[in-house]
Amino acid sequence: MSKKHATGTTQFDLGFYDRMAALLEKWKHLGEIPVDQIPSREVIDEITRLLYLEARLLDQHRLREWLALFSADGAYWIPADVDYRDPRHTIAWEFNDRRRMEERVERLETGQAYSQIPPTRTVHLLSNIEVMLAEDDTLHALCNFHIQTHRGHDTQSRCGWCGYVLRKENGHWKIMLKRVNLFDADLPQGNLSFTL
Repeated sequence: MSKKHATGTTQFDLGFYDRMAALLEKWKHLGEIPVDQIPSREVIDEITRLLYLEARLLDQHRLREWLALFSADGAYWIPADVDYRDPRHTIAWEFNDRRRMEERVERLETGQAYSQIPPTRTVHLLSNIEVMLAEDDTLHALCNFHIQTHRGHDTQSRCGWCGYVLRKENGHWKIMLKRVNLFDADLPQGNLSFTL
């Protein structure tokens, strides 16, 4: 997905953004999933369990374990639009490669991240999970989400859909991309410093 450097870190190159634009076009025009792109029931169950595990780890603030669900070239993306716009020409609330995700987790673990004092409590609910075969031995998964948050005296509901690209590594599915598509991403979002 992203370009790996000799230092072991990853960085988004122009090819990455080209692939993201093509992926968005595919998701935008997706109708019924063709029969030849539907994986086995076993694989669908594996991916569903992975998505439920991710939600539980986030709700329990087990961010190191959450990070381990991602591949070394994984990305975490929260676009600031609701229209599937080309990522080469739009901004994002978050667009993190693996290195930046690790920094985010380290910062939150210090307990000194002002934007998370007190920490945000969350409950993630997932529905409408769809899994499909893709090219290069990857899978795509789409699901709707509702996240109830509470921090200090502020309680909010957030909803939208997530798009995932997943790859099997050493017998385990890893997240190569998580795109969080907030229902109201084009509106002011307030404190998004917790992990969606």
